[in-house]
Amino acid sequence: MEGAKKTSRRSPKLSFKKKKLSVEEENKLNSGRDSPTSSLAAHPGGRSSSFFNNESHDEDDSSGGEFETEKKRKTTTREKDAKKMEPAHVAKTFERRWVKIGDVEYDVTDMKHPGGSVIYYMLSNVGADATEAFREFHYRSRKAEKMLKCLPQRKYDAKSHYSSKYNNNNSNYQPIDTSDSAMLKDFATFRLGLEKDGYFTPSLVHVAYRIVELMFTFALATYLMAKGYTTLSVITYGAFFGARCGWVQHEGGHNSLTGNIWIDKRIQACLMGFGLGTSGDMWNVMHNKHHATPQKIRHDMDLDTTPAVAFFNTAVEENRDRGFSRLWSRFQAWTFVPITSGVFVMAFWLYVLHPSKVFKKKNWEEAFWMLSSHVVRASLIQFVHPSNVSFARAYGLYALSHWIAGMYLFAHFSTSHTHTKVVEFKDHPSWVRYAVEHTVDISPDRAYVNWLMGYLNCQVIHHLFPDMPQFRQPEVSKKFELFARKWGLEYTVMTYGEAWKATFKNLNDVGKHYYEEGRVKDKERNSSEENAKTKKIK
Repeated sequence: MEGAKKTSRRSPKLSFKKKKLSVEEENKLNSGRDSPTSSLAAHPGGRSSSFFNNESHDEDDSSGGEFETEKKRKTTTREKDAKKMEPAHVAKTFERRWVKIGDVEYDVTDMKHPGGSVIYYMLSNVGADATEAFREFHYRSRKAEKMLKCLPQRKYDAKSHYSSKYNNNNSNYQPIDTSDSAMLKDFATFRLGLEKDGYFTPSLVHVAYRIVELMFTFALATYLMAKGYTTLSVITYGAFFGARCGWVQHEGGHNSLTGNIWIDKRIQACLMGFGLGTSGDMWNVMHNKHHATPQKIRHDMDLDTTPAVAFFNTAVEENRDRGFSRLWSRFQAWTFVPITSGVFVMAFWLYVLHPSKVFKKKNWEEAFWMLSSHVVRASLIQFVHPSNVSFARAYGLYALSHWIAGMYLFAHFSTSHTHTKVVEFKDHPSWVRYAVEHTVDISPDRAYVNWLMGYLNCQVIHHLFPDMPQFRQPEVSKKFELFARKWGLEYTVMTYGEAWKATFKNLNDVGKHYYEEGRVKDKERNSSEENAKTKKIK
């Protein structure tokens, strides 16, 4: 294994061949092939059984929103969402919507889900299996479990499912792929073993370390500002306080800091609000959609970001094919970090998107922390700066620190995702394949990379187990390597430098494609216009 381990860390991409098993082992693995994960209660102890026995769960919801049912749900709202997410011929109102979890289908037609359109237009009536997604998102949520039990339900029947009225008329439907059934069943066992070994147990000592680190960096930045080292202070405020607030709040959003959902949400609201001037709740809504369908066209909100930036070829083909948009994309590899990440995304979140959502939802807790970020931090800079600067200049330095934080955060997020292959709209991979084939791990055995990226360099492991404390994930990556080898999964491990190279190469290639395709379309357009003029003259 040691030799394999070394090979995996050198190679940018690992493609493992499926291990040949004995007849006895094959029979054992194939025993549950008809049901991808069998019943949720089929895996004794730990995760599955405790989940459905209401053991050690908080009342708050782990997804960052409220679950509720409605006797009458306006179809117009769903239709509006559908038109945004799907082609016009798919955006129709059907009789009932069912989501498969384990061996049971649940009627979600009248349920208001915090994940919004994902549950309606990605999971319901399309053949996708939501078992692992539900487990991971709602692992510590008693409310989600209660809500699930209250929903109308029926035992899953493949034959009736295939012949339903919805699926006969739904071009988005794909028959459920059972080829991963044995692998998914083994994955559930693998997951249970990790839980028994304590990998999902939060560490209050580690949480304390992360909080003390943030307090130290904030104090250091303030000290540097007081001593007149303005540039160094702004960099410290942005990269080593703001950005690292982003890393820690991310864990709070996944409820993996303390294991108590209420406390984790409070930590997230404070760090996201005071540290980055934005909303933790808004982050959760957007980020959970990404986790549900990473790299999936028209579902992953981190992927469909044109015209600001294009991460894959077909995205730009659906966008404007001329003018400034095309020219901008041609140079997006150069503008992505300083302008797209630091200005477009950060400024839009800071001053437009997040404030509007927070005040619309009347989330006064987050409004307080966000406002305090603008007022308190800018006032502190004005107070300690040795040159007696005005509040306007102090606020400018505060805004500049957010620019640095935005570059640091969003650029690093992209290195683990954006250069991987996309998932077509009609495809519905399993939970495991979503994580393994559409994210990468970046040097999980390098302590400095773990620190620089706040443990988000282990994105494959994080997407497989989003509720796992992230500092434990580098060690889990070594264990998952064996699982990937056994099942022939393409588990990709890159170095820090290789990940940056792949990210910029993809941006450049997509931008070049957009520009060249636009020139071809211009020629075709001019040719058709000339032909039309010629016909008129004749």
